[in-house]
Amino acid sequence: MSFSSEIKQELCDVRDLPQSDAPAMLYGMFFAGKTRGKKQLLQTENLWLITAAQTLCKTVFPNARVETKRLVKNGGSLYTLEIKPSDVLREKFGDFSVINSDIVSGNDSGGGAFLRGIFVICGYVTDPKKEYHLEIVLPESDRAEALMDFINEHGMTVKSTVRQKTTVLYAKTSEIIEDFLTYIGAGAHSLEIMRVKIEKDIRNRANRSVNCDSANLDKTVAASEKIRRDIEFIFNTAGENSLSPELRETARLRLENPESSLSELCGMFNAPISRSGLNHRLKKLAQIAEELRKTN
Repeated sequence: MSFSSEIKQELCDVRDLPQSDAPAMLYGMFFAGKTRGKKQLLQTENLWLITAAQTLCKTVFPNARVETKRLVKNGGSLYTLEIKPSDVLREKFGDFSVINSDIVSGNDSGGGAFLRGIFVICGYVTDPKKEYHLEIVLPESDRAEALMDFINEHGMTVKSTVRQKTTVLYAKTSEIIEDFLTYIGAGAHSLEIMRVKIEKDIRNRANRSVNCDSANLDKTVAASEKIRRDIEFIFNTAGENSLSPELRETARLRLENPESSLSELCGMFNAPISRSGLNHRLKKLAQIAEELRKTN
């Protein structure tokens, strides 16, 4: 089961949903549903989603008839739920041209239940191990602007784009997705995104550290190889005795210990020498080699 399906299955367990929030969640489901003529329909391939809708319908419309049809399609099932008579739905929820503030109260509980209903019908969240991406694709695109305004007004900034003539609301930042999932009641999956993000951060820091160490090692090896070539050039052209005793000792130790670090090399001299002093001598050898190359 995908990460997104796990979230929807969690949200479709409405046993603990406060009864006062049942109208808002069911309203969200129909707001995200399809319009066929004057009828509002819910269609899904998930039995647990249609079961949740049936449960909510019995709570919100105890006197109405809930009709569910099952169509076998491509080896799977497509469920269609409709409330009859259809007038009771419009009388309760309105015409869906705007978000009904009588159903979706100003508190977070009602707003969260409404968006919960929206998400289980047409929402999607990518597995955070791959990327951070939340999107809502309403079958009826003319409702997208009102929904985007509603989400943004509740502190979760989403953007919109058009894909194949359909308006898509989306967010690509982990913080927005975490807030959205927490708001609609999927706190466990919000925490999962946080956990994955922390693991990614730790892994990226470790990789940066390794890459930095590797880069430094490459620089050290390159510098050691260059000074080795410079010293050999000096020995082959001007000879060891052309160097002062201090530079001759430095050159010989560098050639004999190509893999030693500068700190290790400092401890090999007869007379103590600092790292900066050793660097100065190596630079001097490089300058001598450069001058010899110009005259040879």
